[in-house]
Amino acid sequence: MNKIDYQNNDYDFLLQVKAEQQTAAILQKAMACDIFTAIEEGKSFGDLTNCLHLDEKGTFLFLDVLDKMGLIIRKEGYLCNAPVSAKYLSATSPFFSLDALKNGEISHIFIAERLTSMLEYFRGNVFLDRISPDVFSLSIQKFMMKQCRGISFNDQLPYDLIITGANYEKHAETINDDAVIAVMGRYSEEYSLYTAINLYENYLLQKDSSVLSANIFSAKDVSGFFEKRHMHQTPLLPLTGDISVIFASKNRHKLEELDITKEAQIYARLKRLPIQSITMINPQDVVMAHWTKDHCRYGCSSYGEKCCPPNSPSYEETRVKLDGYTKAFLIEGQPPTRDFQKLMLNAEKMVFKQGFYKAFSFWAGPCHICSECKPPAPPKKCTVTRPSMESAGIDVFATVSKQGFTMRTLKDKQEFVKYFGLLLLE
Repeated sequence: MNKIDYQNNDYDFLLQVKAEQQTAAILQKAMACDIFTAIEEGKSFGDLTNCLHLDEKGTFLFLDVLDKMGLIIRKEGYLCNAPVSAKYLSATSPFFSLDALKNGEISHIFIAERLTSMLEYFRGNVFLDRISPDVFSLSIQKFMMKQCRGISFNDQLPYDLIITGANYEKHAETINDDAVIAVMGRYSEEYSLYTAINLYENYLLQKDSSVLSANIFSAKDVSGFFEKRHMHQTPLLPLTGDISVIFASKNRHKLEELDITKEAQIYARLKRLPIQSITMINPQDVVMAHWTKDHCRYGCSSYGEKCCPPNSPSYEETRVKLDGYTKAFLIEGQPPTRDFQKLMLNAEKMVFKQGFYKAFSFWAGPCHICSECKPPAPPKKCTVTRPSMESAGIDVFATVSKQGFTMRTLKDKQEFVKYFGLLLLE
């Protein structure tokens, strides 16, 4: 899911897109010259000049671009790689992935790193299907076994975990009841701009860049297949920005051996809803302000309705409520208001059913679910209404800005509208 700011109608956005095209050329030159390994080895400025085949001024300007890109750190005469460059772009690192990046491919060690975090407590023999020889080389298998002491890669039955791609249907028919299938690849619900560009370029060239890109799965289809066979499964879990995985087994307890937190599973399920983005936050990062209710009292015709001020939670009540939670999701949506409010209710219901019994949501705007309790109708007890964030004393602008989102006031009703809701869970 791409976090795209549709409110951004500034020309600067186009300049930024153009600049990204130019930075790709800079990165290609840096990789071709192996500049990150040279920096990691402590080479002198003169050595870097020789590597880049530039004079001193050109080298200074080139390093300035890498600094602005966030790939190196230059400060008060000090020069070093940024952490991401030191990890993946320096030949001195065990995670060195320069060749993969040069070829525009996903780093296999990066996939293995993410996958092993889920397999840390798994026990058993792992079978790598035909997608894997190119992805899980012998060195990467050794890396995975070092990280996950309980797994092995023996080419003999029985298999406790099958990591596969397009062959998942065949394996589901033959595995024993205690085995787990991991369907790994690119999913249409998750892949990024990078994959979208690769798919287009591969279409023009009429070729596939890698085995993993040859298959774009639908999480709905994969999940539906396992449901028909009464197999337990995880939601779609992201490994990288492009590669995701679904685990399935006939034995629910085998899935419990996977190191996947309930929060991560909830996050993955919520991402399947028709939302713009979802961000896990600390409830203590929610910004409170007394003035927000003034906008309701003096600027909104819905003031006084059932879930609006003065009937919504007070500033003090909301602050106490937030103090009772340690986890929350900030959910971004868009109009129609009624649809977004129903979405927040469905999200709360989903989380509640997963065992988070304190789940509670704040949505955006006055209630648009129905009109049965609006004046002149008599008061009616309603179980499907919630307060908006702003009506409960939450500064929505400051809260979402704190999480890296951009928001601005709108000049007219034709501009793109953003909605934000807050889902508390414990």
